[in-house]
Amino acid sequence: MKTRFTSVVLCLFFLAGCAAGPDYKSIDLKLSGNNCTGAVASIGDQKERYGRNRKLLFQMDAAMINMFCGDYDTANDYFHKAETLAENLWTKSVSKEAASFLWNDYTRPYAGEDFERAMINLFSAISYIESGKTDEALVEVRRLNALLSMYNEKYEEKNVYKEDAFARYLSAILYESTGSLDDAFIDYFHAYKLFEDYGRDYGTPMPPVLVEDLLRVAARVNRMDEVRQAGCSAASASFLSFDKTRKLGRVVMVHFLGRAPKKIEASLILPTPDGPVKVAFPEYAVTPPGCRDSTLFLESGADRFSAASHLVEDINKIAVKNLDDRKVRIMARAVVRTAAKQVMFHQLAKEDSSGLLKVGLNIANTLIERADTRCWRTLPGEIHLAQMFVPPGSYQAYAATCGSEKTMLKNIDVTEGETAFVFCVTHPLGKNTL
Repeated sequence: MKTRFTSVVLCLFFLAGCAAGPDYKSIDLKLSGNNCTGAVASIGDQKERYGRNRKLLFQMDAAMINMFCGDYDTANDYFHKAETLAENLWTKSVSKEAASFLWNDYTRPYAGEDFERAMINLFSAISYIESGKTDEALVEVRRLNALLSMYNEKYEEKNVYKEDAFARYLSAILYESTGSLDDAFIDYFHAYKLFEDYGRDYGTPMPPVLVEDLLRVAARVNRMDEVRQAGCSAASASFLSFDKTRKLGRVVMVHFLGRAPKKIEASLILPTPDGPVKVAFPEYAVTPPGCRDSTLFLESGADRFSAASHLVEDINKIAVKNLDDRKVRIMARAVVRTAAKQVMFHQLAKEDSSGLLKVGLNIANTLIERADTRCWRTLPGEIHLAQMFVPPGSYQAYAATCGSEKTMLKNIDVTEGETAFVFCVTHPLGKNTL
């Protein structure tokens, strides 16, 4: 009996200690210090620390770090691997699901939150944009939309995050840049309606630049009546006509701010005839960016232009709401798991007249009952967008956050009728980089 007692408790303590992971602090320090070589090396060196049940997180983190550091081909290679793995894990076997009931969710591979899997496609699209591959970027947006539609059809209890407003807006910008104005109008209009939902669900205001874009393209394709019926009229925003913008170049800055929320453990202690038992479940701890105001500056000789950015994707709030939407499912699984363990422990304790095994099992159960706090830590917390139409020419693009000194982003050539993108990352430690 003593040997059996020791074996069971040691086994449970082993399961309790399986939640180690990568050192994100060292990665942050390197990224915020513009040490991309070190950041890429660090993620490679830490691959083993992710373990076999965090393979998806490794691929997503490696994709983001390579994207931030300008290696877009490598980034998209990781994004595609992550997409394939996430799809396979989402449809994993019932046997693996059942195993998680017995111990804790760390015993199964992490499949990602619904919104995280959608972000794989969104950031893959952004990486393709930086590579100048518009068609591939549009494919990623379509995959994102199809993915969220599939999830919404699958769940009996629907998620609020069923479509992505920023992805639609980005798609519209890309369509307009290629001259596909009917497609651009459809996605601008769709994005407009989705941002109305974003306002209700996440408190994200309607981006004024989107209203201007929608009105400009709607007037061009003679669909202003539809826009007016939706409550948007030319009186609600001033905008340049399409004919005028075609003689200018468009510059769009996409600004990533802060970090997405971190999962932490919450728990309940439930009384039972055999003593109190712990039921654990995850919650998000949000650390909003310290500063949200950012400005895009373009300079060419004596010419100076600037445009303020606007929030287009609050990943923090999407994450929190997405987890809340499936909280009932999480809690149900946690209760079933706890009940299954209690039945097993009760059977084992019957063989021990001293009562020590029962005490040891209850202590071990408290330790192994852990919420799954794995999450995509290298995602930004918010995405902001600024844009302006400027005369064709060569420009230096800068960004400034909350009145800070301007940070050089890149040199860009602005061509008549074309769209140029610049991307800016303000890391958790507060420095702007490409």
